[in-house]
Amino acid sequence: MRRYNIHYHNPPRRKKKNTLTKTPQPDTWIQINPNELFTRLIALATSRVMAGDVLRRNEQWLNIASSYTKNIGITVVLLRPFPAYLRPLVALFLPSVQQMKKQLRFAKDLFAPMVHERRQAALANDPDYTSPDDFLQWMIDLGEEQGETLDPELLAHHMLLLVTLAVVHTSTMALCHNIYDLIIMPEYLEPLREEMKRTLPDGWYKGTQAALVEQHRLDSFMRESQRFGPPGECELFYLSLQEEVGNVVISANHLLFIVSVHRIVKEPVTLHDGLTLPVETHICFAAGPISRDMDFLPDAETFDGFRWCRKPEDRYALSPELAASAATPSGDKKEKENTEKAVTSPASFVTISATNMHFGFGRQACPGRFFAANTLKAIMSRIILDYDFKLAGDERPANIHVGEHILPNLNSHVLFRKRAIGI
Repeated sequence: MRRYNIHYHNPPRRKKKNTLTKTPQPDTWIQINPNELFTRLIALATSRVMAGDVLRRNEQWLNIASSYTKNIGITVVLLRPFPAYLRPLVALFLPSVQQMKKQLRFAKDLFAPMVHERRQAALANDPDYTSPDDFLQWMIDLGEEQGETLDPELLAHHMLLLVTLAVVHTSTMALCHNIYDLIIMPEYLEPLREEMKRTLPDGWYKGTQAALVEQHRLDSFMRESQRFGPPGECELFYLSLQEEVGNVVISANHLLFIVSVHRIVKEPVTLHDGLTLPVETHICFAAGPISRDMDFLPDAETFDGFRWCRKPEDRYALSPELAASAATPSGDKKEKENTEKAVTSPASFVTISATNMHFGFGRQACPGRFFAANTLKAIMSRIILDYDFKLAGDERPANIHVGEHILPNLNSHVLFRKRAIGI
């Protein structure tokens, strides 16, 4: 099969000390920025699922996966003060927009040959050819099943937006909160390590999805950490957003997790109960306050890391009537049945209900939350089993609040040390 090698020339830069390539050793503490560490790990894991090792080993792609969202955020913040009719003109002079154009061009040059190569191989009917089992191939196959031949450059744009907006930075923020919370509450470490040794008897490197599903304590801790460090106090409902900056179109459900972009009604929308939302209506859910409401949870203002792996009657402070109301996200019968099952069974990190909307709600719930949960568990299992960690300072780094959005401190450092005993 023909391979495409794309070479790019980068100007020489001043060398920067990179602690991410160092492996902590026993009795040796290494100071690492967790935001940079987790961004790198998530980009590596996601890229391999998206298009295999070819993507995972491309350093320039990994850098783009880490920085594209930052450029979008800078652009949106800089353009917001200007009226809509001036934004395309102002965008022409923004360095962040120029950088995004270069990054998008690189993504198209990277993915287009891969798509063409796969399509040609499939058309050749080579009996020895097996199509890759990755997300890019799934998108190609789905387009063909629907009678559409998706443009390779459009596929590249979708891949870039999906990796950078929907996966990398949201998962990175969750991992940062997890680590910060574990450091200030070390009493959870040993119970978590015991569970991991039990569910991963042959080591984390031989872990399976079934083993990750059995990590109920870790799952509960992640959900409680998310409850106190959600992406935002208000999870904005996606109806229609397409913002063009220069020649770059920003369109993604998860943009709200990274930058302050409001979800507004672009065309009149009629809901199932007959209520019509006029143009310019803002839609959001008070996900943060609801998840900490004493009417729904006992002792809701207390961090209880194993709250969600206990029995439902010990977890919720709901009367039967209130429980039914809180468990029903919509009038859809099937969705109602599924949600009621979730409320009467151990509530997982990815469970969606009227009292847990950090991953969205109803049909707008994040479809990739299951993949994200497994990725987070795999990374946390490795770190918790193999490393000790502590803060470089004395207190948990304070969260950053930007409007209704909540971010972990992105500039703090954590000290890591290899554990003498692992599995």
